[in-house]
Amino acid sequence: MSKINRLSLVASLCLALTGAISAAEGTWQDESQPKPASQGLSRDAQRALICQTVADLAAFQVGMLIRDDARESRQAISPEGMQILRQIRLTEGLASAAFDKLAPQADHDSMYLDAVRKMQAYLNEDRDGADESTRQLVPVCQRTYGQMAAIGELSEDQVQLAEDASRESVAKLTEELQGRPAR
Repeated sequence: MSKINRLSLVASLCLALTGAISAAEGTWQDESQPKPASQGLSRDAQRALICQTVADLAAFQVGMLIRDDARESRQAISPEGMQILRQIRLTEGLASAAFDKLAPQADHDSMYLDAVRKMQAYLNEDRDGADESTRQLVPVCQRTYGQMAAIGELSEDQVQLAEDASRESVAKLTEELQGRPAR
């Protein structure tokens, strides 16, 4: 796939998700309140925030599936599931780092919470659509922010923090499923 086609795909997926989240926004937010997600952010920064939010949702869903499988089968923890969780958490961390780089002046925490609320509203309105958007968007986010890390657009410290957070997330779940208290 050519670079232009990939960029078009990323743009259309992100815009579709952004539109769906924006459409859901009115169901939970008082119109008189400011909208933190529209604080003059570039499209790239908005995409990074959306990718971080969607990757967090995907990691939560994968974690629940791993827990359910472990309870139902009473077998060892799925190494494949844990690898998927590790990759999604890494994507979340890299997207967060990209957002920080692209919008250093933004209040990351409040904007992230705002994006989570919008995602929850979207989930409440159209769970199947949200799940499909997540399945489509996560691989695009993985490629985008993986490439940024690989070519040095994210600092080594940012990449290391994302990798550490990914490992920690998997270790916590592993400890939980093995019956040891998580640290």
